[in-house]
This record gives sequence, structure tokens and C-alpha cells, in this order.
Amino acid sequence: MASSNPKDRLFWSGLWIFSVATSISSMIFMALAFYAEASGRAMMFIEPNRVLAAGELATVVTGIIALLLLFMHGLRDRE
Repeated sequence: MASSNPKDRLFWSGLWIFSVATSISSMIFMALAFYAEASGRAMMFIEPNRVLAAGELATVVTGIIALLLLFMHGLRDRE
């Protein structure tokens, strides 16, 4: 992220913060699920509200896209 343009740096920094936040929240949820499974309690969460389920799926997909964009941007900066 060695750009001199402040707007460009702000965009890539915001993208990095978003992808880290979605990654951390996903890890916390998975740790909770593994803890519950190890305790002998089955934990399967299915969102009954379709709008919320679509929103959660969209958050995951945009997090993956953000990570891929950051990876490609990092490769471009190395050249």
C-alpha cells in the first residue's frame, strides 16, 4: 500500500480493516461452535429470516472478495 494518493490509501486501508473484521468475527463464531460441539452440545444454527441469512452470506462473500483484492494489490506492489 505504498500509494501517495490519500484517497487510494484510505480505500485500501478500509478494505483491509473490513476483511480483518469479517475474518475475526468468523473465527470467533467457529471457535464457539467447536467449543459447543466439544462439550457434547450440538450447535447448528440456521437463520430463519431469509433477509438476514442473505445479508450474512453477502458479508462473507464480500470479505472473501476483499481478501482477494488485497492479495492481488499486494502482488502488484511487489513488481
